[in-house]
Amino acid sequence: MTNDSRLEYWEAMAKIAQARTLVAFRRAIYEVLKAIEFGGVYFVAPVVADRRVGRVFWNVGFPKEWEAAYKQSGRWDDPLPNLALNRGNAFRWSDAGTIACLDECGLAYLQRLDEVGMGEGVAVHCTGPYARSGFVGVGMPSHPEALDDAMVRQVQVAAQLCFHRYCDLVGAFKEEVPDLSQRELDVIRWIGEGKRNAVIAEILGISKNSVDSYVKRIFAKLDVSDRTAAAVRAVSLGLIAPGKHYREAAHRPRWLT
Repeated sequence: MTNDSRLEYWEAMAKIAQARTLVAFRRAIYEVLKAIEFGGVYFVAPVVADRRVGRVFWNVGFPKEWEAAYKQSGRWDDPLPNLALNRGNAFRWSDAGTIACLDECGLAYLQRLDEVGMGEGVAVHCTGPYARSGFVGVGMPSHPEALDDAMVRQVQVAAQLCFHRYCDLVGAFKEEVPDLSQRELDVIRWIGEGKRNAVIAEILGISKNSVDSYVKRIFAKLDVSDRTAAAVRAVSLGLIAPGKHYREAAHRPRWLT
């Protein structure tokens, strides 16, 4: 890219950061797309392994026919959000088949994209406050053959900024975080690990009836009705973190810390 185009890129990025309304934000996105020479972008959030979790979808620039089809059934077949979640780094849509072994639905979805001229783009997993997880897909590049690693990284920076600003504007992080006790945090952490109440009771050294009571309180505080939804909501609010990096320390009795 030339120095002038880089200047346009950063000016467009500044408009994203300065947007105070969704209308201004949408206009700024068009400016960013123009600067990086792409035609459309779509947002999906939250992105977690369980696709049954409700997702917010937002499209800017992609055909309305594709948007309607995506809302109806494409969201179930689209492999890009979950692939980006597992991979972490941004990647070209055309590389999806080499990055992971896709099922028939995923392969068919990518084939449909290619047939309607949307076969290339950049997939980006984005994160925000309270461990929020989202996906940004930027597609319809003016010069698909020029989509190198440097451009992928540039798109990733723009996508992350857009995701943060979008979430700020729609108030995604302004909800009050439920106040869970330390013991309730212990229980929801092990629920997230897939443990049954009897196993959690044994791990924590308390009775199963006590765990049952904690689970009921957790469901009420998180406004959910099942264990999967409870775990997903706890992660999205930053109450627990996925992974095993702090498991041992997190479940030591408080009087030993």
